[in-house]
Amino acid sequence: MKAKTIIRLIAAPLLLVNAMSANSAAYGVSTEWKTEDSQQIFETMTAQKSAFSQLIDAGIIHDVFVRKSVVGDKEFPMIRFVIEADNEESVKSIISQLPFSKKDLVTIVDARDLGNKWLNTELVQENYAIELEWTDAHSPYVVDQILGKDLQQVVDWNTSGKVTSSYLNVQKIEDKNSANSEKLRPIYSIAVLAKDEKAAKEMAMNLEAVKSGLATVKVMHLGFKMNL
Repeated sequence: MKAKTIIRLIAAPLLLVNAMSANSAAYGVSTEWKTEDSQQIFETMTAQKSAFSQLIDAGIIHDVFVRKSVVGDKEFPMIRFVIEADNEESVKSIISQLPFSKKDLVTIVDARDLGNKWLNTELVQENYAIELEWTDAHSPYVVDQILGKDLQQVVDWNTSGKVTSSYLNVQKIEDKNSANSEKLRPIYSIAVLAKDEKAAKEMAMNLEAVKSGLATVKVMHLGFKMNL
């Protein structure tokens, strides 16, 4: 089942935990070149684009971000993208069938579970990923209160055209003070438009989870989002 659920903001975020675990999720994938042979990349590029486009048309791959890369003395586009799959092994299995992977030209450096997509716009702009992580297994009440404020902040950003996509996920946290040592808490990641990494970090500091010190934040440059 593809994770296409639209999340109603009036629902308490903690009620999403069980529902989300039943769906396949969106994985953010980053790749890097494994070769310095620019000619081999050039010769395989057409087949790679064709196979990749088929996955896009099938709705398996979406939210593609492009950045520049150099192999040898040639410049090639390098992409980060979001793919729908049941687990990380499924992600690797799908990507392994692409021409670049079959010829061992690229390697997956990151395949991160983003959760379920709940916001999207079609802007073609440079993007930065804001990824949050809880510092501890905070109480459900505290998490619910903070998420309520931050989800509204994300919606406000989206209304003003600053957000291109957002994902809600479940974070597993070890709670040393509880007999049930593993807790589940909802958490989110956001793709925002910003002029540079500093500006994206300044946006992240407006989130209640970050301001309160209850969550850490990681900002990553994504590049330009493509209309698919």
